[in-house]
Amino acid sequence: MESGCLQKRLLAMMGIESLLCDPSIDHIAMTIDPEYLRGTIVAIHSVLKHGSCPENVFHFIASDSSLDNANDLTRIVKSAFPYLSFKVYIFQENLVRNLISSSIRQALDNPLNYARSYLADILEACIEREIYLDSDTIVVDDIQKLWSINFTGSKTIGAAEYCHANFAKYFISEFLSDP
Repeated sequence: MESGCLQKRLLAMMGIESLLCDPSIDHIAMTIDPEYLRGTIVAIHSVLKHGSCPENVFHFIASDSSLDNANDLTRIVKSAFPYLSFKVYIFQENLVRNLISSSIRQALDNPLNYARSYLADILEACIEREIYLDSDTIVVDDIQKLWSINFTGSKTIGAAEYCHANFAKYFISEFLSDP
């Protein structure tokens, strides 16, 4: 086992609080809700299965409209991955509720879908970098490879290419128009 991985394993044994601000740990953010729980579990599994060093910290964003569900979701994730280091944060849906235009794709009407835009406000200020994964993402290689890319500049965002996408069918014409 690599010495870096061993160090991460020892830190993980100390608890989540010691890992939250550690820049050497891979920080992975995802939304979590009952509707997409299976996808989230599969995405977590794919990260762990292909990771060379599974001591990542997961930051799950749950909706404030389902606080009871957040406790259930925490229990389910703990039962599926007992050694997973993670923290659940609550997203205040009222931040975006009145900003969402109707869409023909119902998932885009869910305020939690926009929580990723507020990660810098939701997560601890000491977290300078995270990888955001949608719940329908399957990781097929070591996420450490992505984490180890040295980005320069103040703010950087990257996304996988979405081939053959026709975004016009997902949004109403008013959304795509220039006001």
